[in-house]
Amino acid sequence: YLRKAAPDVLATARAQRWDPAEVLKVLITEEVVGRDAATRRLRRTTANFPTGKTLGSWRPEESTIPEATQNALVTLEWIGRAE
Repeated sequence: YLRKAAPDVLATARAQRWDPAEVLKVLITEEVVGRDAATRRLRRTTANFPTGKTLGSWRPEESTIPEATQNALVTLEWIGRAE
């Protein structure tokens, strides 16, 4: 991830005369973000979660889950209550 971002970051850093510490900070941040994304993808794949599904494709009328429960899940309002 760092190698992919390095050419653009270094060109910008040269043009804008960044401090070397700032260059390292940006490159390391890119590496961390890339690794985190890769880890999430790997964990989803390993967990065999269904892919490509969104709430937009959900058909509530075909579900046996009560409507109130479906609405609560969609809005995520229960998270603030720590239930």
